[in-house]
Amino acid sequence: MLNTIPQNRIIYHEKKHFNNSIISLPVLSKKIKLPSGMISGQQIENYLSYYGWPAADINDFSKLPIPFACVATDLLTVKNIVLRKGYLPDAMRASSAIPSVFSPIRIDTTLLSDGGSIRNFPAIEVKEMGADIVIGSYTAFRPATEEELQNITGIVKQIVTAKSIKDYEENKPFVNYLIVPDLKDISSLDFNATDSLVERGYRAALPFKEKFIKLADSLNRLGPQQPLPEILNKQLYTFDKIEITGNEIIPDRQILGVLDVKPGEETDKSKLSEGIDLLFGKAWFDKIKYKIEPRNDSLILIIDCIERPKSILYGSVHYDNALRSGILMSLSVKNFPTKASVIDLDYYLASYYRIRNSFRQYINRNERMGFSIDFNADNTLIPKLNMGTETGDVVSRNFSTGLSVSKTLGLNNMMSISLNYDNLYLIPKYVSESFLKKISYDYMSLTYSYNLNNLDRPHFPDRGTILDISAGASDLLKGYVKTGSIRKSYSAEDPGPFSFNRFYTLRANYSQYFSKISKLTFSLRGDVLYITDCDSITSQNNFYMLGGQASLNKRSIPVIGFHPNEIPVKASAGLGAEIDWEFIKDLHFSFKGNVFALQEAGRKNGYSLLYGYGAELGYMSIIGPVRAGIMHGLYEHEKYYSKVKAYLSVGYLF
Repeated sequence: MLNTIPQNRIIYHEKKHFNNSIISLPVLSKKIKLPSGMISGQQIENYLSYYGWPAADINDFSKLPIPFACVATDLLTVKNIVLRKGYLPDAMRASSAIPSVFSPIRIDTTLLSDGGSIRNFPAIEVKEMGADIVIGSYTAFRPATEEELQNITGIVKQIVTAKSIKDYEENKPFVNYLIVPDLKDISSLDFNATDSLVERGYRAALPFKEKFIKLADSLNRLGPQQPLPEILNKQLYTFDKIEITGNEIIPDRQILGVLDVKPGEETDKSKLSEGIDLLFGKAWFDKIKYKIEPRNDSLILIIDCIERPKSILYGSVHYDNALRSGILMSLSVKNFPTKASVIDLDYYLASYYRIRNSFRQYINRNERMGFSIDFNADNTLIPKLNMGTETGDVVSRNFSTGLSVSKTLGLNNMMSISLNYDNLYLIPKYVSESFLKKISYDYMSLTYSYNLNNLDRPHFPDRGTILDISAGASDLLKGYVKTGSIRKSYSAEDPGPFSFNRFYTLRANYSQYFSKISKLTFSLRGDVLYITDCDSITSQNNFYMLGGQASLNKRSIPVIGFHPNEIPVKASAGLGAEIDWEFIKDLHFSFKGNVFALQEAGRKNGYSLLYGYGAELGYMSIIGPVRAGIMHGLYEHEKYYSKVKAYLSVGYLF
């Protein structure tokens, strides 16, 4: 029922913006608007529409198999409203909209919230519906005891709930059988106590069992009871018209293209619900829902939107041992300069910076296929890299410009083909005896990739899968060596210290998370890399780097037990496992380990084994995930570092 949308219901391109920043601010907005409730209702309204589907074409609640009505409070007139007609999910949503917790809902000219604000126990309304016998269950407020009124909290609560308690006392005489479950230690906001509530309700109703049996028998004596009309088998509706309201930025055709529902075609609830999820997952809307309205002899599908600003600025802070401290800034702009387009500008502002810019243009009606122009850059420290006869800290500075064609396969899958022009640099941070200042490489690469991410959340997930597979071919076009003030270029005709052989790169990584025991999450991981040609560190600069807790760039492979970018490799295969225990809400303890077989960059044959394991304390804070841990790595060629290492990471990072 919360606002937090599971990540597996967000379209692949937009996952990076959900639950991955401290602030998000509209750009060029005329004013800052405070929310009308902590929970907007995106999820609960979609759920109510999904489960209320069989009754969607019934707008008179008295014609339901069991006649129904509910009460709500009109915030504009401060009057009690009895909802007897309309769209059933909207009525249920309005009646349950606890003020300041759930946003109110607009129905016609009214602005409705929880009916309990005025009519907390509507027995009179049930009598007005024609009931001869009323069975009531009271779960709301009770008068405070004298002991509870000894503090300001108890006094305020008594004042706030006085009207509800009075309403209960006035309506109680109209009830023939009153059930009052014991709910003293359960909060009205405890949405996870369903099982306990059902059990307590059952215990409270048990003393009435014999009376209810006799009541049923007395009804049977009046004659055979007619079976209730069957409506649950309704699976499909055909809509005569589709109306869209509330949209000014996103045109109707764009919304309908993604929704992929047309008048005159049969539609089921799963397709429509998935379409609403897909639209919300595109980050166009603060809220979007559907409702079904019988009108004369027609059935109308209404899509109701509350749009997000066209441009949103995201911000966060980050620190870790490898990238040090920095600020994250992201700007996302929709439908500019063309319709069905997205501009994403992501920056990590630090000495070891990250840049990720893209312009994406969708080219089909449902916006599953498009092309993008991308620019990526990073400045990354490689500790103790062996460059010829010298070893020391080296900065890897990379710039990549490319064109990609991609297609999303549902919410969580994407495949793409990209053509990239890469400028790669190796810059020694030490004083070189040969006066080496810089080695640079110009590449052209063609890559196919397939990506799957259906995790329930991006940080400390409980379930889901990550799968990334890529295969690419690369050609070195030019190589440059700067020694002192002299910069010399090399090509295939004059290769010098470079290798101009075309090489192929195959990469795959897989992670599976599952939770079989409450508060415990298990995960398994596999990782494979193979590069066909990697003669030495400097001849092509196409090696990957092993080490660290998370991938720092596209050539970084995380390995427990080792510093980020510690080991350059041309081929590797590894397995890993982790157990995560959430022993207090948002506070995690985990134990993890991995084993890798690898062939170091420049190595002609043979392989090495490395092992690593560690323990970590994690916390999901308001500024992002905080992780602190200690680990132990075993590798026969480790020369410069202790086998025991510690790390700290604070905040979000793209």
